[in-house]
Amino acid sequence: MEFDLQSAASAWSLDPGVHHCNHGSYGAVPLAVREVQKTILDRVQSNLVKFYARDAAPAIAAARADIARFLDQQPSQIALVRNATEAASTVLSAFPWQSGDEAIVLDQAYGAVLMALQRAAGAAGAGVRVLTVPLQADPEQVLAQVEAAIGPRTRLLLVDHITSATARILPVQALADLCRARGVAIAVDAAHAPGTLDTDLDALDADFWFGNLHKWVCAPPGCAVLRVAPRWQGRIRPLIVSWREPEDYPAPWDMLGTVDLSAWLAAPAAIAFFESLGWQRVRQANLARMHYGRDLLLEALGQPTGAPPPHSVPMGLVPLPDLQGGRSACAALQTRLGRDFGVETAITTHAGAYYLRVCGQLYNTPADYEALARALPQALRA
Repeated sequence: MEFDLQSAASAWSLDPGVHHCNHGSYGAVPLAVREVQKTILDRVQSNLVKFYARDAAPAIAAARADIARFLDQQPSQIALVRNATEAASTVLSAFPWQSGDEAIVLDQAYGAVLMALQRAAGAAGAGVRVLTVPLQADPEQVLAQVEAAIGPRTRLLLVDHITSATARILPVQALADLCRARGVAIAVDAAHAPGTLDTDLDALDADFWFGNLHKWVCAPPGCAVLRVAPRWQGRIRPLIVSWREPEDYPAPWDMLGTVDLSAWLAAPAAIAFFESLGWQRVRQANLARMHYGRDLLLEALGQPTGAPPPHSVPMGLVPLPDLQGGRSACAALQTRLGRDFGVETAITTHAGAYYLRVCGQLYNTPADYEALARALPQALRA
């Protein structure tokens, strides 16, 4: 058996002695993009004064323009940040909380972003209400549950577009429409969305939207996008104050002191890499890999291949009903699979249940998933 675009696996230089089935956590950078980044770093080191004093600003502007085109935005609509977690902390720290305000977040939110919300809201005396949403809730049920939770003190809804631990798509457009109608701000954590889903950001019109480019776009680590709606651009500022602070959005994000800008500047090369293959073809190829791997794992564990249903993202869940012990048990099983069996994957937990999250990317071969299917039952018994 061979997957579509199997020859593209040679575009990466991952360790051939390891089966890499966890693209969703950190991504992986193609060789061509790494070469572009190396050229940028060499250019910087050849004359740092020239680069930072004269070349950096136009180079960032050019990269932002290419990234904006990919997102169907104007360059003035997006800021570049290092990752979605930084974007979340930036937005939540600058949000005008008042004592007694309330934020709503779903229980499938990314843990670090939830902690950022709790810190920022708690510092102002605002509360955070975590809604328990059933894993199998359909979009209408999610929308109804959020609508019922919105009260007179609700100021912000924080919601993932694609959840990390549970690999599901949430109805962000309907939730954004609801929030506008109720006078509530919405922040969309789209960490996994760029390269996976086409989102009309203008129609979505979220108050805040942030997504990583190092995951499914395969840009180098340290590259993400923060979109701040015009109504908030005068209020939201970077966490780091530097020389472009007096300028209008998004310029203050372009200069955060002397930092490595190579990930931002190499991101257009990652976009071009996938555009040369065709984004829709890449997405379908990734989905096919994930489905193949997920079905193998379900069969290996003696589970029906139809439950829980996979969503149209290249990450799928395999229930691990015999696992227990919280996050430490997840980490132990993940380590055991990587260390003892040479398979890298993600073990997650949500609402007291445990899952293996299997991913599909062009570098994956059937052998990767077959190795994982052999290893998982043994690792669970260890």
